[in-house]
Amino acid sequence: MSGNADLQALGDIIASSIGQIISTCNAEGKDFPRLDDPIQPSEFSPDGIRNHPQVSDAIGLLVTAAFQLIQTVRSPPVTLLTQVGRGALSACLGIVERADVAEILRDAGPQGKHVNEIAAHSGIDSRKLARVLRCLASNHYFIEVSPDVFAHNLLSSLIDSGKDLSEPNFHENKHVGVQRGMPAVASLGTAFAMKCLTEWPEMLFDPKTTHSDEPSGSGWRRGMRTDKDMWDYHASPEGRYDAIRFNSAMANSSKLHPPQAAVKGFDWGSLPKGALVIDVGAGRGHVSLEIARAFPDLQIAIEDRSVTIADAKEYWTDCLPSHVKAGKVHFVECDFFKPQPKLPKTPDVFLLRQIIHDWSDRFSVEILTHLRAAAGPNTKLLIIDCIVEYACASQTQDALTVDSDAQKVPKPLLPNLAGANILAYQYDILLGSILNAGERTVDGFKNVIEAAGWKLVEVRKNPASKLWWPTMVCEPA
Repeated sequence: MSGNADLQALGDIIASSIGQIISTCNAEGKDFPRLDDPIQPSEFSPDGIRNHPQVSDAIGLLVTAAFQLIQTVRSPPVTLLTQVGRGALSACLGIVERADVAEILRDAGPQGKHVNEIAAHSGIDSRKLARVLRCLASNHYFIEVSPDVFAHNLLSSLIDSGKDLSEPNFHENKHVGVQRGMPAVASLGTAFAMKCLTEWPEMLFDPKTTHSDEPSGSGWRRGMRTDKDMWDYHASPEGRYDAIRFNSAMANSSKLHPPQAAVKGFDWGSLPKGALVIDVGAGRGHVSLEIARAFPDLQIAIEDRSVTIADAKEYWTDCLPSHVKAGKVHFVECDFFKPQPKLPKTPDVFLLRQIIHDWSDRFSVEILTHLRAAAGPNTKLLIIDCIVEYACASQTQDALTVDSDAQKVPKPLLPNLAGANILAYQYDILLGSILNAGERTVDGFKNVIEAAGWKLVEVRKNPASKLWWPTMVCEPA
């Protein structure tokens, strides 16, 4: 194709995708959410228009084409300099989260508040905060209504915890319990991500650590000025607040895709009444809680470290007290690098969501091997993690994926829908810098799964959002 033909093709994809979205919105009697309006709770429900399968598919193509179009038409030096400076955006998000700007603006409405009033709460210099907010507004976080006056919009409202600033110990409890928004996610960049990313290149070019598969081979210890790896740091007294914030961010991450994705990624109804689902490394157990809501006859076992299990008990008691009272949820202190503890019965399903990507191959095989030893002949292993798709065609990937869409991606788009899926590739690098681990290709997962005595049977993409966290279904080999 010629350069002109590429531009025309990208423009056509954008136009047809927008047409599909508007057509579906009209058919459903809904209006697509405006960027200038704060986010609505329906955004995180199956009724949210972005979660409609046709709209989700169209968004994938639209975002990919728009991203590729920008990379094509903008001056290459400007693109390079712009992307090198993207760390500034992460820093700005961390600053406004720490300054509680989102909570301050919650009741200000579209008229907003002057930066002097916003800055008075935290004592931050108002002129510097104005620069931070203006950078964010230029990236479509917040609206600068008039000079130095800022108001919420769709993206900035995600940073609002929904909690009352006047509550006692607000900052200590900001990330505790159920949250409306995603403030913990906004804070992670300045909390540790940028520090680890800065140090990771030094680890890569050091002959002593470049081939390491230990967590100490990441940039975490140097970036955080500690002799502990992340998990040990979070279990220590000095890391308690960061652990709470991290667990909140992981729970927040469920907003990246429809909340019923884990329910739709496997035929839970095929399990017998009273079947036992083990949520391994569950955190609070927010994913298995959605499964329990949809299939109340299932038993759930939440497995994690003791410091996390305490939070999980509180979370389930708040969100699904009926399951707790009925004794259908078990809270099990567990180290998944050791054999499985005594369980109520042979597990029907082991569920691991965003666990394997936290560990290098050697440690991942060790985790899955212990699960294989505790499995019965009919036990299923479900791994929900990002699969980093190749930026080219892959026969292995297509053969294992149910309803593979690889052949449907129109040219000149990359077959991995790079623009829409760029977060997976960024997380891969982020995980490398923090944990010396990362996301995997389907072949990478296949190698780890088979080495632990399992067999990867199929990859099921979420029907409502084919971009996020497919379910890998495995059986005993």
